[in-house]
Amino acid sequence: MEWNWKKYNREKTLFRSYYCVGCKQTKPCRLLTDWDSEWKNYCCWCYYEREKERAKEYNSYERTLASQQKERKEKFQQLELLRSYLGCHDCKSLEVDAYSLYESSKLVCQPCRMKKEGGASSPVSFLERQKWYGKYWKIDLEEWLDKYRCLPVNADCAREWLKDKKHLKSCVCLARETWELVELFTNSLQKNKKRLEKECQCKVSEKVRVSSYDNANYGYTYCEICQERITGAGKMGVIKNRNDPRFWGLEIKEKILCLVCLTNYQEKMPANKKYTLNKYLKRYEKKQDF
Repeated sequence: MEWNWKKYNREKTLFRSYYCVGCKQTKPCRLLTDWDSEWKNYCCWCYYEREKERAKEYNSYERTLASQQKERKEKFQQLELLRSYLGCHDCKSLEVDAYSLYESSKLVCQPCRMKKEGGASSPVSFLERQKWYGKYWKIDLEEWLDKYRCLPVNADCAREWLKDKKHLKSCVCLARETWELVELFTNSLQKNKKRLEKECQCKVSEKVRVSSYDNANYGYTYCEICQERITGAGKMGVIKNRNDPRFWGLEIKEKILCLVCLTNYQEKMPANKKYTLNKYLKRYEKKQDF
């Protein structure tokens, strides 16, 4: 019988020592996140919620189309800026900082910025963009900027134009790409939901865990009603029983409450829990006096 390494590795992750970076309550099995290095330390459910938020941007064809049109217009303006750039006054370089161009449409010399600030920064220039379009899309960027005042939607659009110069008059490439994008996010979300329900093996902690500074050092959290700071139970990374509504026999949506806020639910507690809560409250009042 062929050994199923994928299943073995997934089961092995259930015994990892760290919890999900997002909710702090679940050990991730990486069913949905294994391919995404930025989300590998998140549980599948946190990743799915993030995908749901992203999918909202693409759940309307009209809104997505407007966003795509805006993005194309901004890209065209950026290329126009790069083409008109005469170079840095100090070092004469034609390379500008890519982040500053894409985020604020301002031209900042990349070599000069690296000398002053250091760190990692990607350079971009009109010559580099021109070579890229020529190599991969087989088009003359200067011609498109001057003659057509636009850019091909994608590589397929560029190929269609190379076959038929009248393609732009009846081009529906942007509409087709937008529809495919909407379908992609919708189908991906549905597929991930089915996998979550049938295959996910993320292991939820039996006790509510407190917030953390990183994956190993747990510190404190806050009451969900009054926001009073609540410390965790030693090095275990969980809240103390006294701050867990389930410990008091309560079935409420809040998972972490301070002793004072728990008194609001005292009537719903079993008799023995009411007695125990009063003992905790007396200790709490003595500490407050000090």
